[in-house]
Amino acid sequence: MAESQFFPISPEMIALASETVSRRVSRLPFERNGVLVTEELISVVMECLNAEFKKVLPLKTPQNAGPETQRGLDHCIEERVRIPQKTVVPVLAEVLCSAGITETTEIMDRISHRPYKGIRLLPSWTWHIASPGVPALSPVVQGTNHEPVNASWTNKCPVCRTGILTRITGKQLFGIPRTDFYEECTHCGAKFIPVGTQFRLVSIARIRDPLWKKHLDETYPPETWAALARGSGMIPGSKPPVEVRVKNNDKLPPKSPAGGLTLTRDGSLVVPVLEKTLYFKPVKLQFSGGLRENVFARAQRPLDEILINPRFSHLVPAVNAKYSRCLPMQSGLFLGQLKERRDPFYREFLNPYGDEKFCTFRLDGPQERDKKGVLIVVVNREIYHAVNCLSSFGAILNETYGRILPEDCFLSGDPTRCRINALIGNNRKETGIYVHTSESEEDRIHITGILTRCISPDI
Repeated sequence: MAESQFFPISPEMIALASETVSRRVSRLPFERNGVLVTEELISVVMECLNAEFKKVLPLKTPQNAGPETQRGLDHCIEERVRIPQKTVVPVLAEVLCSAGITETTEIMDRISHRPYKGIRLLPSWTWHIASPGVPALSPVVQGTNHEPVNASWTNKCPVCRTGILTRITGKQLFGIPRTDFYEECTHCGAKFIPVGTQFRLVSIARIRDPLWKKHLDETYPPETWAALARGSGMIPGSKPPVEVRVKNNDKLPPKSPAGGLTLTRDGSLVVPVLEKTLYFKPVKLQFSGGLRENVFARAQRPLDEILINPRFSHLVPAVNAKYSRCLPMQSGLFLGQLKERRDPFYREFLNPYGDEKFCTFRLDGPQERDKKGVLIVVVNREIYHAVNCLSSFGAILNETYGRILPEDCFLSGDPTRCRINALIGNNRKETGIYVHTSESEEDRIHITGILTRCISPDI
């Protein structure tokens, strides 16, 4: 069997892949099931898959493999990284599938004619020796009243804050007057057209996050879109807008034209997953207290201490220039005072969902508390989020999504945790939690990967 030709992954592509994993799964590096997931491991897996003609590998090398049998991802990783591959492969497969970089599949062995579980690198994440470079995700120095216009605002999509914007020429958007070019996101499919020196968001191919659609059909200059991509939501140097209360329905993701999932008489949801039909049972949540605002303002760590974290390094010049006297203050108190004075700079410290209203809840049902499986968050019979519960349903609901700590609201925190909690707390009547029990780790990875792709088909 010919040796695979490994074309090294470019620094720009691995940076984008790492950022995608950090935003959708957890901030790199992180530990999962005793495996330390790092940028190096992700690049190794992507290079191994990209070296294959069909960009597909079995997860495990078949036993008694002969010279004509295709090697598995476990064998490829073992050759390049001297770590126990039996525990590494399932974890990396789950992480990359959840991030939308790979997908699970079945491979038919040519010798034994037996099917094996495999993993495929999605087309937009492949490359070859003549591939064009991926635009770098260069940070923007901010915090002054005279920030330069961000000519590279296309490095991060303002809608999903994950993909990059690529210029499309020679195409006309349906219902849009002809234009010389437009910018399209590689992740969410958002499309921007030029209007003079500004850009208008005219469509989003896959709207899932309720915070996305409020900027649809809005026209802003590049520096405003850059501010939205950073999560500040403000024009640099502008006055803060008057707070507008929106109705609950405005925060919900739209229903699909298909009409949503099927509900059975006992309240279970019928979820088709490729050739199978799975049943997800509803679980009850026990809420305590009401909605809490300004949770981030309770953070106790001093401001100068949190600025040591690399996630806040781009804010250090602005803090030293304008707020140096506040460095010994508690970070929560500092941000709370900024918000009271309507200083938009406080948002630069928070993740995109760090300023939402949060709730506290627990799983109300001992029969499901200690079981493992796949958990889905459903809004109006539409799947909004899917989770592979590695420990138990009780642990993921009670300890992860059911309680938001002040530190979770920061850039160094967990935006997914904040997003799900805020959605459940603000839309209790329309939102439900459903679970499918499964002790098989491979089945959980497979189901979660497929559901994640259905929720947000992307790169």
